[in-house]
Amino acid sequence: MQLPVKILFRIAVCLHIGILFYGCEDYVPGLSMTKIDNNFYLFPGDGGNSAVLLSDSIVFIIDTKVKDGSEKLHTWVEKKAKGKKEIVVNTHFHRDHTGGNHLYPDARIIAGNYGDSLWLQFNSAEDKPNEWIAASKELTIGDEDVLIQNVGEAHTFDDVVVYLKKRKVLFTGDVVLNRYHPYLQREAGASINKYMSACDWMISNFEINLVVPGHGETGGDDLIDNFRQYFIDMKEAANNANSMVTMESKYGDYKSVPVNKAGFDETIQFIREDESGNIILPSDTLSR
Repeated sequence: MQLPVKILFRIAVCLHIGILFYGCEDYVPGLSMTKIDNNFYLFPGDGGNSAVLLSDSIVFIIDTKVKDGSEKLHTWVEKKAKGKKEIVVNTHFHRDHTGGNHLYPDARIIAGNYGDSLWLQFNSAEDKPNEWIAASKELTIGDEDVLIQNVGEAHTFDDVVVYLKKRKVLFTGDVVLNRYHPYLQREAGASINKYMSACDWMISNFEINLVVPGHGETGGDDLIDNFRQYFIDMKEAANNANSMVTMESKYGDYKSVPVNKAGFDETIQFIREDESGNIILPSDTLSR
């Protein structure tokens, strides 16, 4: 039987872009995607790393990206939703992870216990969640048991991590980054010591096959250890000028998250300041 020209053309396009394994219905132009299994997909970049977990009745979305990335992700989700209930979790309130919330007007949108007032200091009303969690919440999404855990203050005042119990996958938001410098904003709750405590807590409380950081490539639980070590090394560099060159070399290939105030120098400056933004180390320590 001779196939119609339109079908032949569609098959050719699929083969050309290399996604026949996923099926052309999964393809959205410009959207990066990794299919872990038939119900679980990762979407790196275009803002923070995102994920979607599917069931017969629910589409579960972790972080909605920003700008074009959020629209591309939403296009993909809508192909899968088809009348299903949508649940969104924001790992924290920064826009690169929440900028697509408004695209899901009927969704249940969950975030840490910021409350309206604090959220609106850092984000827009149109992307505001409709459910705050102070501790933890468990959901069943198809065959997966999902734990949404407020780990408290680290990157922001109420960071949330998401753990897929059966798959043993941990989404850390910006509590862990892979080969990226963190964006440290004291007014938003950033605390070096609390970052490190959160890393310790995650290692102690989760059996992990895969870590999905807020930015950067996925990996094992060594990503958590590596990010904790980053802060140890930055503290050393901030307090000891002799260590500065060593640490600049060690972290020379680290990228900055898509904001202007993230990088090696910014981390050092953050550590050297007290809570009021005043330099607390003697001037001879600051020499390089």
